[in-house]
Amino acid sequence: MKRAVLLDVSAIMYRAYFANMNFRTKNEPTGAVYGFINTLLSIIKEFNPDYMAAAFDVKRSSLKRTEIYGDYKSNRQSTPEDLVAQIPRIEEVLDAFNINRYRIESYEADDILGSLAKKIAKDDLEVIIVTGDKDLSQLVEKNITIALLGKGSEGEKFGMLRTAEDVVNYLGVVPEKIPDLFGLIGDKSDGIPGVTKI
Repeated sequence: MKRAVLLDVSAIMYRAYFANMNFRTKNEPTGAVYGFINTLLSIIKEFNPDYMAAAFDVKRSSLKRTEIYGDYKSNRQSTPEDLVAQIPRIEEVLDAFNINRYRIESYEADDILGSLAKKIAKDDLEVIIVTGDKDLSQLVEKNITIALLGKGSEGEKFGMLRTAEDVVNYLGVVPEKIPDLFGLIGDKSDGIPGVTKI
């Protein structure tokens, strides 16, 4: 079965930035680019994909979810200027690797990755989504696997969620119940409160 790897660029980029904040070349910040390239090479080596695609987030203020809930992600700090300055270079890296880039106004990378994964999996391809976002665990099914950045057990780079049982071990519920879980308990990382007394 052929394999498609989908990249959550924001998750990879942020991890790379904070791990290499002080890297500079000719006074230009390069830590996120350096870390992104290393992670990308690891992903290619680990998963040997036939196809790849990358999804980017857009500004919080333009997200549809902020129309529904104004405080959505309001607890997050602005993207550091040093990181914003590196995004064009990261786009150049993806272009050099011939990896399609997706950025859709009003939608998060998660939305794009979920839509792509469901569509591609129907074409009888194995899909691996590389992310740091636990929310995407709801997509785990027969042909869709989540590779969580930095969550691998000893000697592994990625925590792999391949089955519903893996998701239950990770979050305590089956994939299709994840929206219900976060609807009840909230999601602090996104600034969403849970139901009172739960």
